[in-house]
Amino acid sequence: MIHVIYFSATDTTKRIVTVIAEQLGSERNFLNLTVRQPQSVNMEKDDVVVLGVPVYGGRVPQLAAERLKAIHGQGQKAIAVCIYGNRDYDDALVELCDIAENQGFTLIAAGAFIAEHCIFPKVATARPDDIDMKNINLFAELCRHRIAGAEPFDKNQVKGKRPYLKPAGVPIHPKADKRLCTRCGLCAKECPTGAITEVQPYLTDNSICISCCRCISVCPSRARAFGGLLYKIAGWKFTKDYSRRRDAEWF
Repeated sequence: MIHVIYFSATDTTKRIVTVIAEQLGSERNFLNLTVRQPQSVNMEKDDVVVLGVPVYGGRVPQLAAERLKAIHGQGQKAIAVCIYGNRDYDDALVELCDIAENQGFTLIAAGAFIAEHCIFPKVATARPDDIDMKNINLFAELCRHRIAGAEPFDKNQVKGKRPYLKPAGVPIHPKADKRLCTRCGLCAKECPTGAITEVQPYLTDNSICISCCRCISVCPSRARAFGGLLYKIAGWKFTKDYSRRRDAEWF
């Protein structure tokens, strides 16, 4: 059994770890950590785990790290995967590797892949593209060979530092256009942190919003988006600084 365990606010991380898992085995179990705290997972000793998270500010999202603590392994082989928006994955991958080992898994591989930036979509637009998908499939093939072998994995080779970067919040948050909002409540149901209520779904509690873009991704009427002068200024600078193409790295 291949257990695919992921946090994926915009479903991009889900898409990538699914591609990897499809090459590893025909029997797959998916566990989505995005919206709610998961239950524990029953695993056999020969099962394989694929852990996937996006990168927020160079780190594993704090909410994802907390929810991963509910998942316990007993030496099962694991693959750590992080997805980032072309700036840098900084300490996220090594942090995910540490989490995997702390939760009782045996790492065999780790990889960082690029996707369109969810806040500033002019960066890495339409990625993963064909080149990315070839790299993702190649990584999966290499992982399949490692599952069958007994070669040890040295997580010290993974790029990143300990102690990790200090977590940094995002000062911009999605807003809703009340003229477009139909009060369907889907954004409130799907918000990972509960920053939106079904009573007033056109409002956001910025004190707990993590700017994950889940509400933008699921809104059927496209009522939610980033906007304002700060967003425009930050977007211009971010696009200018981080548009040079970066490619996958794996270990």
